[in-house]
Amino acid sequence: MSIFNTVGETIKKYGSRVTISQNGDRVNTNAFVEPLRYRNRIYIGGQYHALGQNRRPKYLYIGSADHRLIENKSVIEAQGSRYIVKRSETYYIKDYPLYEWAILTPFGDRTEDDYGSD
Repeated sequence: MSIFNTVGETIKKYGSRVTISQNGDRVNTNAFVEPLRYRNRIYIGGQYHALGQNRRPKYLYIGSADHRLIENKSVIEAQGSRYIVKRSETYYIKDYPLYEWAILTPFGDRTEDDYGSD
């Protein structure tokens, strides 16, 4: 079995049911959505956030490469919560997309974490 089949089947079998909304379309699929731990805090905008200073939780999304995400537009619904995509990338092996990777934040009003520092 190829790595492409293995990754795709793992996401389908073990991922949670999610709904992706973007550009007026909704897609139901499976993906992993889990909290980012404090050690991963450096990935958000390339800025280091001191523990306890960044009050808005971040989440990691891993899903099928068949469903590309759009930063600041795609909304993910999973486990009764809604999230907005803050950063997304497609992971490739050679020239073939393997999976979609994203950083999510809770969907809703902007908080001070969304504004740049002065």
